[in-house]
This record gives sequence, C-alpha cells and structure tokens, in this order.
Amino acid sequence: MGYNFQKVNLMREFKMGKKTNKMIEEKIRNIAKYLNQYTKDHLKCYNLTLGRFHVLRVIIESQPVSMGEIHEELHMANSTVTVIVDYLHEAGLVKRRRDENDRRVVLLEITEQGREIMESLLKKRQDFMEKALVDMEDSAEDLARILSKLMDKIEEIY
Repeated sequence: MGYNFQKVNLMREFKMGKKTNKMIEEKIRNIAKYLNQYTKDHLKCYNLTLGRFHVLRVIIESQPVSMGEIHEELHMANSTVTVIVDYLHEAGLVKRRRDENDRRVVLLEITEQGREIMESLLKKRQDFMEKALVDMEDSAEDLARILSKLMDKIEEIY
C-alpha cells in the first residue's frame, strides 16, 4: 500500500478552497455591512430607513415599477413593501398611478423631492466607495469584473 500523493493534494486543495470561499463570503458580508451602516448614518436626516432607501433605489432605477417588482427585486414580503410605499407616498417621495394596460396594477414613480434625496444619498455612497478604493485604481476594474462574474454565477445557480 503506497502513499497516495494525489489524494492528499486533492484534500489540501479542497481545504484551501473552503477556506478561501469562507474568506470571500466574509469579506463580501463585511463590505455590505459597512456600506449599509454608512448609508444608515446618512438616512437619519431624511427620516429614512435602509428598507425605505432600497425601495426608493429600485424605483429610481426601474421606474415606473410595480409593487410586485419591488417585492421580487428586494425579496421583501408584500406587506412590508406596502407599508414602506405607503410611508414614502405620504412623505411625498413617490407617486402612484394605475397602469394604463392593467388597471389592477399600481405603478410607482419617484417625485422630484425623492429624486433629489436619492441623488444626494447615492452620491454619498459613491464617494464612500471612491475613498475606499483610493490607491487601488489599478485593481478596481479587475475587482469589478471578478465580482460581476461571481454575481452572474450566483444568479445562475440560485
């Protein structure tokens, strides 16, 4: 019975892969945590929560958008989306209108006030990321490309 170097190397690669995967998952989670915390700190003056911010983000990126589309994009319960949209409508940040092709569907659009707030918040987030990527200009495009490939693969298997 000889020593199986190939089996040992495969086990070593598997352990390294698991360790690397764990580290990648941890780093992505921590980046999201810091970005969300930074965003929360800037939402307070607008009386917005992170959930409200993300609903506004979906609306500004995809308007007009239905409640169902927000639910699918953010994986929020329909009742949660309804409560958030009711608040945003009452605050004058979004407007509702009926879909001309299907009167049962309510479409949401951002108001001018909502647009101004979101543009300010999104710029602050971009400035935050820009500061985080200082001195990494050479690798930032590679990072974006790798993260994009990872996201494509995750969407494929999910």
